[in-house]
Amino acid sequence: MKINKGQFRLSSRSNNFKFELHRGHGHLLSYISNRIKWHLYPKIHKVSRYPPHVDIEISSTCNLNCPMCYTTTDEFKKVAGLGFMEFDLFKKIVDECGKNGVFSIRISFRGEPFLNPKAFEMIEYAKTHGIKEVSTLTHGGTLDEGKFEKLIEIGLDWLTISFDGIGETYDKIRAPLTFEDAVNKIKKYQKIKKEKGVVKPVIKVQTVWPAISKNPEEYYNIFSPIVDQVAANPLIDYLVRDTDITYEENFTCPQLWERLVIANDGRALLCSNDELSEHVIGDANNESIFEIWHSKKMTEARNIQIRHMGIKKINACKKCYLPRKTETDYEEVDNRIISIDNYVNRAQDVGK
Repeated sequence: MKINKGQFRLSSRSNNFKFELHRGHGHLLSYISNRIKWHLYPKIHKVSRYPPHVDIEISSTCNLNCPMCYTTTDEFKKVAGLGFMEFDLFKKIVDECGKNGVFSIRISFRGEPFLNPKAFEMIEYAKTHGIKEVSTLTHGGTLDEGKFEKLIEIGLDWLTISFDGIGETYDKIRAPLTFEDAVNKIKKYQKIKKEKGVVKPVIKVQTVWPAISKNPEEYYNIFSPIVDQVAANPLIDYLVRDTDITYEENFTCPQLWERLVIANDGRALLCSNDELSEHVIGDANNESIFEIWHSKKMTEARNIQIRHMGIKKINACKKCYLPRKTETDYEEVDNRIISIDNYVNRAQDVGK
């Protein structure tokens, strides 16, 4: 079973190791324990008392219109319950998680989290109520130097910025954001961290591979000096257009032992790849995290995965990239060979 399938790192091994040390800074032993559980429990099918990690979607709305993103589709807008999570619901979830040893939360899932006017209050609340690691994924467009300093002040641990391509490629994909402005922001964030003598939030940039496939070395050279980690992902079939799909044999998904996902409206979803809310397993508005994690629906889904029947029994699994068979390509970056696992019969063209 391959954990964290899909993403590959352009950073060197030494930089990746430093990234992990900085990510665990302040609670390193707890972090190491969490990472062991993250990789081990799915392999031995051990269900922990509480999920090691909870995704809490504070916004399902995004203000960009990126060509490869499912949030632009009418289907998503109909089913996702577009909007922001209420602060009271967020506090209810965090209170239970913080009291019961949930190590980490991520306040992003499908939308842009910093559109939620309570985003900074939510991060601060989580950090002061028992959550050791708070992370988020953002396009970065709403952030600036002042807000980044605030993120340091309230204790955000990990900031991932989606940064697709260089120059005109980025400008086209991430319009109306611009490449020069976005890079300059990140340079200023690094300067602020150095001036304050802090290592958090660790900053990672990631891109879809086709946006940099012609110039990966240039992309790496731009970001390696100013962020903690540089990564890329093969382009996923987020728009659900692929028809010729080849699946791995005897595939068991690790996610159902790793994390629980709560959408902005409180619905608990099967996993972080159920973008269209097709497989709802509970409701955090009137159920506890413990009840959802050990619910009949979640247990049934785990049993289906153990029997390697996910793509046959669960529609969301059939559409997912994790069970898809991959083929490996290689690229040289920084005098190192990078392995790129792409999905069989998957077009690597942005917008397809």
